[in-house]
Amino acid sequence: MASIIGSGLPPFAQQDVLDNAGRLIDKHIQEDQSYVDLSELIRVQTHNQPTVSGLHDYDYPSLLEVGMGIDSLREVSSAKRVPLPPELVEQFGRMQCSSMMGLFPEIERAWLAIDSDIFVWRYEDGTDLAYFDGLNENILSVALVKPKKDIFQPHIRYLLCIATPVDFVLLGVSFAKTYDGVGSESGMGEMHLLPDPLFSIPTDNTYITSITGTDNGRIFMAGKDGCLYELVYQAQDGWFSRKCRKINHSTSNLSFLVPSFLNFSFSEDDPLVQISIDNSRNTLFARTEKGNIQVFDLGEDGKGMGRVASLSHQNITQSAYLIARTIDRSNYKTLVSISALTKAESSNIHLVAVTHSGVRLYFTTNPFGGSKSRPTMLTLVHVRLPPGFTANAVTQCPSKVNKCCYSKGVLMMVSSQNELNDLLWCVSNDSFPIQTQLMEAHTTLNIDGPTWAMAEVPWSSIINNDSGRTGRIEKADPPIVVQQHIEPCRRFIILSSQGSHIFQKLRPVEQLQQLLIDSQGPDSEEVKGFFRLHRVEQACATCLILACSSRRSAADPKVSDWARMAFFTYGGEPQYHYSASMATHGMQPSNIGAVYSSVPATPSTTVVYSPSSPYNTSMSQNLQTPHPGMQPAHMSTPAPGAYNQSYYQPSMMQPMGGPMQDVMFSGKHNGICIYLGRILRPFWDRPATTEFPCQTDQGLLYYFSSSFTSEEIIITLELVRDLSDFVDFNAQVDFGGSGESVASGFSSRMMGGRYSDAMMDDQTRKKLANEALKLEKISLQHVRELIHQVEEVLGLWKVLVDHQFHVLAACLTKDQQNQLRSMTFKSLVINGRELCGSLITCLISRYLDDNATIDAISSRLRDVCPNLYSTDDATCSKANELLQATKTNQNQLEKRRQLQEALRLFKDVNQPLQLPAVCNQLASVNFYEGIVDLCLTESNKLDPQNLALHFYRCCEPPEDQQGMQAFINRMECYKCITDTLGYLWSASTSHPQAPSIPKSPGPPQAPDPTRISSVQAEHFRNEVFQLSLKSDDELFHVALYDWLFLDNHLDKLLEIQTPFMEPYLKRKSGTHGDNVAALDMLWKYYEKIHNFPAAARILSRLADRPGGDVSLQQRIEYLSRAIMCAKSATSRISSAAEGEFLHELEEKMEVARLQLQVHRALCKIPHRSPMMKEALNRLDSCLIDITKLYEEFADRFDLSECKLAIVHCAGLYDAALIENLWQNIIDKEFDACSSADSQSRVTNISNRLVAIAQLYSDTERYFPLAFILKYLEQKSCELNFDPHWVYRAMLQIHVSPEKLLELYDRMFKSKDPYWQTIHRPLHLLIVLHGFMTHFSNNPTSLPTMERRRFSTSCLDCVSSYLVELQAISSTNSNVRNLVQQFKALQAKLERLQY
Repeated sequence: MASIIGSGLPPFAQQDVLDNAGRLIDKHIQEDQSYVDLSELIRVQTHNQPTVSGLHDYDYPSLLEVGMGIDSLREVSSAKRVPLPPELVEQFGRMQCSSMMGLFPEIERAWLAIDSDIFVWRYEDGTDLAYFDGLNENILSVALVKPKKDIFQPHIRYLLCIATPVDFVLLGVSFAKTYDGVGSESGMGEMHLLPDPLFSIPTDNTYITSITGTDNGRIFMAGKDGCLYELVYQAQDGWFSRKCRKINHSTSNLSFLVPSFLNFSFSEDDPLVQISIDNSRNTLFARTEKGNIQVFDLGEDGKGMGRVASLSHQNITQSAYLIARTIDRSNYKTLVSISALTKAESSNIHLVAVTHSGVRLYFTTNPFGGSKSRPTMLTLVHVRLPPGFTANAVTQCPSKVNKCCYSKGVLMMVSSQNELNDLLWCVSNDSFPIQTQLMEAHTTLNIDGPTWAMAEVPWSSIINNDSGRTGRIEKADPPIVVQQHIEPCRRFIILSSQGSHIFQKLRPVEQLQQLLIDSQGPDSEEVKGFFRLHRVEQACATCLILACSSRRSAADPKVSDWARMAFFTYGGEPQYHYSASMATHGMQPSNIGAVYSSVPATPSTTVVYSPSSPYNTSMSQNLQTPHPGMQPAHMSTPAPGAYNQSYYQPSMMQPMGGPMQDVMFSGKHNGICIYLGRILRPFWDRPATTEFPCQTDQGLLYYFSSSFTSEEIIITLELVRDLSDFVDFNAQVDFGGSGESVASGFSSRMMGGRYSDAMMDDQTRKKLANEALKLEKISLQHVRELIHQVEEVLGLWKVLVDHQFHVLAACLTKDQQNQLRSMTFKSLVINGRELCGSLITCLISRYLDDNATIDAISSRLRDVCPNLYSTDDATCSKANELLQATKTNQNQLEKRRQLQEALRLFKDVNQPLQLPAVCNQLASVNFYEGIVDLCLTESNKLDPQNLALHFYRCCEPPEDQQGMQAFINRMECYKCITDTLGYLWSASTSHPQAPSIPKSPGPPQAPDPTRISSVQAEHFRNEVFQLSLKSDDELFHVALYDWLFLDNHLDKLLEIQTPFMEPYLKRKSGTHGDNVAALDMLWKYYEKIHNFPAAARILSRLADRPGGDVSLQQRIEYLSRAIMCAKSATSRISSAAEGEFLHELEEKMEVARLQLQVHRALCKIPHRSPMMKEALNRLDSCLIDITKLYEEFADRFDLSECKLAIVHCAGLYDAALIENLWQNIIDKEFDACSSADSQSRVTNISNRLVAIAQLYSDTERYFPLAFILKYLEQKSCELNFDPHWVYRAMLQIHVSPEKLLELYDRMFKSKDPYWQTIHRPLHLLIVLHGFMTHFSNNPTSLPTMERRRFSTSCLDCVSSYLVELQAISSTNSNVRNLVQQFKALQAKLERLQY
């Protein structure tokens, strides 16, 4: 069907297609829900405003207006006549007192009571005759009722209730096979009456006229005394007791809850003759022989009892006369029957009574609009006259009605004609569904013999139709036209002395079938009239029921072909229609046929819904005008526009500058949508699952169960498949062909006056027709796709239900379960593809977990849902099965073959795999090499043109979206390999488990058998790693190296020797050296391959690289390694360039060390200003040249020691500057320890100065010893320090004793007035004495050759010092002591000469 989509329209995504079709189905389901309640059909607005109908032609419209006679559409037909069994005929000859007959339609049986014997047989064929002759009295009344639960044994399915003048007997009824319900062929077993009564109680001289049972097993009896009785029985000791009693609800003490004025019974002269029970509301209605009606409330739960109201026949007659004054009172003289209406029939009307003349009286037991909880009254609200009361009626009115049956809008009446014949009347509104007023058709049939009994055969739908009701508001069941495709034809049984006569109530589908058979094809006025009556799209939907039913039923193939021909012949074609002119010149609706409520137009991608009618007929014109004198309350007044059709509004077409146009789809298109919507209606908005609680060892758990039973799915799936086959088979048929359209006569009127068809030229008309046809074909294609999707989802759901759905749903993730919990069938079809896939995965996994082969289930899934479970899915499932088999296979060769075969199957899958899940499965069987192979193969499948590599080599331009997507796809494939490597790497590292407290007492738990050992993990890791390195996929190597890099496996990365390694690291590091870690790896890689020049340059670049991510210490280390590499390079390759580069590196190294010194000096400053912090950041973020280092850092922050180092490194000599720097250094050291005691200060200062001086002691220019010595002695003298610490510190610096003696001697002889100023003129002599004494005490501190020379110098100095001292006043004791000390020293030095 793809070819039918016009090239001028954009293609639709699958999701858009399903959304568009889903909106169509929503719209038609909503239209089917637009029917009104019975009270609205009979125009009763409130309970105190009664109405009348049946007086006008439109109440019983003539079908002559649509081209068919009154007999063309029969409402009922005779299906079968079965005579009485011959055995029963013989029994009539033995009758002595009385005989009576009746029906048990619940079990498809009829019964005959002759005197005290009762006979039961199957009325369908006269077989299975059963009898009971255990009574001694004549039988007065018989009924078949349901037993109460848990009272009798399970094989007792029903109770046969027999009343005689003396006692009341309950007999058990069982069947040879379990009885499943009417219509179930497997359940129609042989009937058995238990020979012994279950209960038998006396009647107390009460004549029982009628017996009726409720659904919950209660038994009510109508007494000739006018009282309502109940037979109450109960179980005893877990079985049943003999306690069985009869309660009189009309006069017993149980009626004390009822108001006193209601606590009465009718007299003996007015016996109760009929009981009708509404089991949906638990309400009981009783009719007396004279026509009085009583209402009893059975309670909300159906277990109570209370009389609510009653109406005498006189009151009923008077009320009916006041409502329909023109009707003779005699028509209400006798009530023949009452029928309780259930909630499924009406929410406001609760009872229908029929008189002997066929007049229907409608009653309610609650005020309209109330809560309608329990009945409170009985009020007549409507009188419906039978056919024949209209002015132009050609039909005689019913008379002498003696049997009646009313249910779900169908009235069956039997009127007496003579002693040998009766007349059967059937009145129904099935031919006029979804109307705004009650319109009915009728049929009469002559039947033989007087009628003894009449009943409808009950049936129960396999599909739950309650789901079609929206919201919490109770709503009656939809018209039969909505459900006729799934529900069986209604059947009625009439029993007479001649036998049983079975009738079928004909629905529109049977009526159409009969018309086609009678006409021997669709080409007849009657078939055309059917399309006019039911509207084109509704008739097309009915045609589809016949056209699609030949395969699944015994339907005549000819009828199916004729229905298909009628579908295409009268289905019409799409048209353009002008919305502006429609309001003025649009068609008025017919009062015959379906009239749907207006649905607001809602634009969508495909269809705009705008209510309208596709045709107009002369019949509608004739019926538009009400009959003269008709009251407004009785009128049928559909609102303008209260008719519907589907539209498409194309914005690109607006010829002639007229108003916007709509495409009105054909009846064929809408018929398909309507039929599909009706098939899916019970499912569409229904939750897909329900939850049920289950008590387990883990507590109360909730499991998911399917909301749809297997039987519901089978039936619905069959209907959908039939429709799918029809649409597929006729896909090439021109749905918009030139077949005859019932509505063709109205196309010009659709255009409206000014924009009429006559004003268009042929080219414009043809263009519009082609455009409309194209748009309809697109919409049909969308619907076709939805049908296929529904077919697959239903097929899958059936498979899931057959495989314990609650177990499969429990395997879903929490998110998926939450999604499933809130998902309706509609959302499952339209948006649930992913969830369906997850459920399929759970199903396949369940098979694999059970070690079962999946071939059968895989084949079944491929058959029922080939799109949800494709060939690739089946291939994957087979591969999973092979992997599962390897877990138990002990044959290593066979296991290897299975692994390779599974890998081959995975590689053969065309669609993209869920690689993480597949890789986990391969890893579970330790097939790690398969993971590498599969992932690399899958990456090539996803990118066969290698767009990702081009994208990568072009530096990943963002505008290349295609290349970017290919790159992402490949990386996702490679990630599975790296994730596997990561797992194996972790598992290969042995970690002793930490001790833990066991969860329960007993032996230690066994180790996990699925966990591989560290030795195995290391083996598999190396295997995967080696296989990975053998790949020639450059991008995979990039992904692998990235993973190693990010996972900090740098040593492993450096071991790799592939042609992709160097380009990767170069790209990783960037042309500007932005990636420090990558540059760090790159120089190590170069060093490893002995490319020392390249390594040295990378290291130099790292050291020079600005930024705070590399510390100053790290930069120095880089420079150090760079120097080593450069030296290695010069040793291998001798070149001037390399030598120059080495020299440059060494100079950088010296400056970097100075920078580090400055940095450390600044860090030692306790209080840092913002300026200082900024300086530290600068020092740590880049290498600074020596000039800036001095000016902007050392000098700026007065770092004298650093300035001295910088000056020294730069080779700059300025004696004054250097002396000033040393002075500042000494002053700072003295200030730094000013708070300590003298000895500690001396020690600290000495140690610090020694450390500094040792750096410069070899270069006299930067170590002014004379200045330093003098300054230190002055500071020491000022602070009164130990006079010996200075020369001792100098000796630690390795200053030679001769040099020290020379400097001290020169300092003394210079006669500096400073010493006199501070009053320490002898300080230097004391120091000199101590220095020389130190030598004399430690003569071995000097070599032998220098010792004599130095001792001689010392003697010379001592002599001169003694002369100086002797010249000073001898009265000073310090001088005398010092002289004595020098003399003693002189003697000691002289001894050293020898």
